[in-house]
Amino acid sequence: MDAIRRTTNLAAACLALACSGSASEVADPVASTAVHAEPEPDPEQQPMRVLVTGFNDWRELGEPPNLWRCRDNPSCRLLLGDVHEARPDEYGGPLVARLQAAAAEVDWRFATMPVTWGAFADVPTDVDVIVNIGLGVYDRFDALQLEAGAYNLRRGADAAGVEQPGPIGGEADPVLEAPIPIVGRLASLAGRTVAGYTVVVADAREDNSYLCNETHYHALSALARGDGRLREVYFLHIPHAEDGDYAGLADGVSGVILRLLGR
Repeated sequence: MDAIRRTTNLAAACLALACSGSASEVADPVASTAVHAEPEPDPEQQPMRVLVTGFNDWRELGEPPNLWRCRDNPSCRLLLGDVHEARPDEYGGPLVARLQAAAAEVDWRFATMPVTWGAFADVPTDVDVIVNIGLGVYDRFDALQLEAGAYNLRRGADAAGVEQPGPIGGEADPVLEAPIPIVGRLASLAGRTVAGYTVVVADAREDNSYLCNETHYHALSALARGDGRLREVYFLHIPHAEDGDYAGLADGVSGVILRLLGR
């Protein structure tokens, strides 16, 4: 279990930096104390920063569970492409290629997360937009579902076998809604067809109480607090790739993300 905690903490540290590469990218703490450090650039004059995340596998992970394995979960396969057994140090999946090609002016950042409670508790706020992606459409292959809010509840055992039942936000209201501008953007996409996928928008609901919901709850909470430069957060539930067609799934997911960004 200590190994699991170390792995989960490493994931949280990576996400807190909105990392797109290895842990070696963390700034040298000695260098950061330079007397003549440059001032932080004005965010309005910087490229838009967008973090896109996916989840690793959560079933049949071995003993101890390999929380970084990416084989069965389409959300991490879109970011990584091939099967991975360890924490990734680069992201070259079909979704990454499409986003970077379609909007090269965006500062794209990518990360995968272990399916463990609290993996996204430290929400990166040095980005403008977060799009979290998770497997959650099980009854069809041609739908992409955007979440309009999050439910204040967590249930079930995570990939490490840990359960943390109960509310996510303490005594807060049962439903945490997205801000009105985001709801409007979601509504503008509802019912549209993007690369052969129908876009569905779902309200927060009690039966959606696993890691995807907790992740979106944390993101919406950070947005409500006005932390950092964060101004938009989204959660997109996706299906399995039909016949392993990750290229086709990437076409749909990238199309939705670009429309959310107004591109």
